[in-house]
Amino acid sequence: MAIEIRDLSEVSISELVEVFNSAFSDYVIPLKLTEEALRFKLNSELIDMIYSVGAFDQGILVSFMLTGVRTEDGLTRYYNAGTGVTPDYRGQRLVAQMYTYVLPIWKEKSANSTLQLEVIKGNDKAIRAYKSQGYTINRDLLCFKGEPNEVLYTVRNITISTAEEVIWEELQAFWDIQPSWQNAVAVLDKIKEDVCFKLAKYDYETVGYIAYHKSSGKIFQLAVSKAYRNRGIGKLLMNDVMTTLRKPLLITNVDHNGTDTIEFLKGVGLEHYITQHEMVRSL
Repeated sequence: MAIEIRDLSEVSISELVEVFNSAFSDYVIPLKLTEEALRFKLNSELIDMIYSVGAFDQGILVSFMLTGVRTEDGLTRYYNAGTGVTPDYRGQRLVAQMYTYVLPIWKEKSANSTLQLEVIKGNDKAIRAYKSQGYTINRDLLCFKGEPNEVLYTVRNITISTAEEVIWEELQAFWDIQPSWQNAVAVLDKIKEDVCFKLAKYDYETVGYIAYHKSSGKIFQLAVSKAYRNRGIGKLLMNDVMTTLRKPLLITNVDHNGTDTIEFLKGVGLEHYITQHEMVRSL
């Protein structure tokens, strides 16, 4: 029987996690998710199972392409949140077949669309495959992990408080770089029950903030007002998270153009452990 390509709307979480773990077991950085972790990934990365596709051999899923979808200002963005092929089915051009199937479906939803994904720098086989599909490298994204050097730290006249709601227009004024898909405002709004926002204030003025997952130690966003940098506010925010969670921190996909942020993260003792290429193409 020939391989069948169709969407993933009828695939169970248990089936998907088994195939996901098989496909990524020998990846550059091996991945293994629980069903709970996969559910969180599907929700937090805005994955739509109708626009996600898989390859099936006699009804059994052997390859997949998870797709996040969001529309902003009339532009629909499709995010490849994970493409995998189980070891026994590699070399059969299943990824190309999935693209052939799904591209017309994506285009029908919106003629004004872009596609994007991330791939680990050095994974040359995957990079070549994506380039063959029309993707080009847009920017490099650096990932960090570890524990900040200083645990006890204070800054005069600066207070840290938890915010139930934030005004994004105010916080975005602090940005030097645009967050990647996994750290975007739309994502944080979707999973806000799992996200903690801490604001740094000078008197009553917000001068910095940090957004992080309440339990995992993953930091989604960190920024300080340009007028208040180099005063230790970033360290104060980092260490507030550290003393709250008491576990190593993880910061993924920092734009390589954000030199101030990168130097700050290295300066507080976090390890730069991988770099990813963000790749894009128009539809």
